[in-house]
Formats: sequence, C-alpha cells, structure tokens
Amino acid sequence: MKDGYSAYKTANVDTSDQGKLIVIAYDVAIKHCKLAIEKFSDKTKIEERTKHLFKVQDAITELMSALKMDAGDIAKNLYMLYDYMLRRVVHANAHNEPGCIEEILVYLNDLRSAWKEAIVQLKGASAQGESSQPGSITMTG
Repeated sequence: MKDGYSAYKTANVDTSDQGKLIVIAYDVAIKHCKLAIEKFSDKTKIEERTKHLFKVQDAITELMSALKMDAGDIAKNLYMLYDYMLRRVVHANAHNEPGCIEEILVYLNDLRSAWKEAIVQLKGASAQGESSQPGSITMTG
C-alpha cells in the first residue's frame, strides 16, 4: 500500500506545472509551521519542533530556488522575504519564540493565496487563447 501511495505522490509531482509545485511548497511550509507552533509550549517536544522547522526551511529554500531572478524586482523582493523568513525560523528555534513562526505563517498564507489566484488567472488566460508560457507566472501587488 505504501509503495502505491509513493508512486502516486511521485506521479503527481512529475505531472505538476511549476505553479502547482510552488503552491505545494507553500502548503508544506504552512503545515509544518502550524505543527511546530504546537510544540513550542512543551519543552519535551524540542526535537519534534526542530524537525518541523527544518521542513519549513526546506520548503522556503525550494521557493527561493524556484525564483527566476532575471524576472525583475518581484523575484528580488520575494528572495529577500524568503531570506527573512529563513532567519526568523532559525531565531524562533534558537530562542523559543513561536511568535516568529506565527509571523511568517501570515506571510506564507498571503503568498500562497496570491499564487493560487495567479494560477487561476493564468489558466483563464490560456483558456481564452492568450499566449502564455508554463511556469512564467507574473505576480503583481
């Protein structure tokens, strides 16, 4: 059963467009932020909290690596925001400050919503016959 699920997950990722993969990275980061926040109040759960925060860092790093830096100021600004979020995750873990994770959770949720909207708009434009390239989502705002 586990092998079938692994194959499904791999096939799902392999067939996803870049926008969907970005949303998946946000979903992972958001999920593990929430799980980590639950562990801050229990000092016996530091190892579990740290594992969740490492997953948050991995997801944010994936988002950073997906940026096309030649796309302009939006990519550069997102890179700086992702870098800030990574530093806040490290700070939260080192200083036992869940507020840092709650802060970046707000950013992650907002950015995820923006990407979802951009994907819908891109699909709508494609359906109307406008030319667009996969993975070239432009965010404004």
